[in-house]
Amino acid sequence: MNKRWLSLFVTNYLGVLNDNFLKTLACFICIAWVGREQESMVVTAASAALVVPYLIFSPLAGRLAKACSKRKVVVWAKFCEILIMFVAAGGFLCRSTAWVLCSVLLMGLQSALFSPSKYGLIRDIGGEEGLSFGSGAMEMFAFVGILTGTLMAAFLSESVSIPVLCVILFAVALAGWLCSLTIRAEEGAPLRESGETLNPVRFARDMYRRAGAFPGLNLVVGGLAVFWLIASMIQMTLIVYCGNELGMSDSETGLVMSLVAVGIGSGCYLAGVFSRRQVELGLVPLGGATTGAMFLLIFFSDAGGVLFAFLAFGAAFCSGMFKVPLDAWIQANVKGREVGDMLAYSNLITFLFMLFASGIFGGIELLMETKFVFLFLGALTFLITLVLFARMKGMRERFCDLRIVRFFRKR
Repeated sequence: MNKRWLSLFVTNYLGVLNDNFLKTLACFICIAWVGREQESMVVTAASAALVVPYLIFSPLAGRLAKACSKRKVVVWAKFCEILIMFVAAGGFLCRSTAWVLCSVLLMGLQSALFSPSKYGLIRDIGGEEGLSFGSGAMEMFAFVGILTGTLMAAFLSESVSIPVLCVILFAVALAGWLCSLTIRAEEGAPLRESGETLNPVRFARDMYRRAGAFPGLNLVVGGLAVFWLIASMIQMTLIVYCGNELGMSDSETGLVMSLVAVGIGSGCYLAGVFSRRQVELGLVPLGGATTGAMFLLIFFSDAGGVLFAFLAFGAAFCSGMFKVPLDAWIQANVKGREVGDMLAYSNLITFLFMLFASGIFGGIELLMETKFVFLFLGALTFLITLVLFARMKGMRERFCDLRIVRFFRKR
């Protein structure tokens, strides 16, 4: 591994860890304050708080990635994370649900503003040949961060005092800032003049039109947005389903959520390694079809215990193989500083879909049993996989060239 990768990966890991540690703490602790009857509302609000800033500030984030040093954007964002922990600590110490959720909202803002910059550094550090590995490893570290943050919140919320939890939040934020100072990258010259609008609606419209110059880009952005809608709904569903339907404790729920994070992270990493020095689009239909099958098995088998955990892990692992080739495709096909705008555009659409995820989850919870979420996700996964397979140039050919597909065709 290129030594310069590690600073970027660890900085991203610590940021994702703190995002999820804070959000999951907010869910578990605030639910204890307001009561189980308000559980779905707290989970939905906490999830939406991380999403809304991406919808409003993605255009500004794209401009920062074009007009400023991406490394400096990352460093300043990580410094602001330390300040946000003061708000979180105040909310927890004062037992204020609104204050805690406000800190989650501010973390969402911080993450939104530096996301295009941190992902834009992948090419600056690894070059064209490092795109698949860098994208896969970046996502692996991110999902390990989700795993760590979720596990820490699940176990520590029951056994550690709130002042100690606040110290941990500060310590992780400080470590992330110090790590960001060690990032080294060979960036191109910033574009001092940028005419893109900061209005998110006009920005999405303009970027959709500009993306038309890159055949398949809007399809890839849509595929990534659906992936994150599914991931967001799974996280919300597990908090409710594991406790209410499967009778799990907070710690057991945290273990299942962590297993899902390990699945996605390992799937992302192996997809990056398997792709080697190219963008392996053939993994997308393979990962999508198997993910959808796992969701449907959960629904129709009424799986519980070990079987449920195994199927949830399998769905997560395969979804990682669906995601990474799409990430790498954007980096490979959008050149120079323009990649910042396209990553911001992708973020905006992704988090719009994640906001939809909160609404869809709430609607299913209101009208049906929680397990119907798995039926919805299975059908949606098959649908987006079919659309990409049918319309994405080169995907069918790459799929047919996969070794595992050639093996079964020979049989």
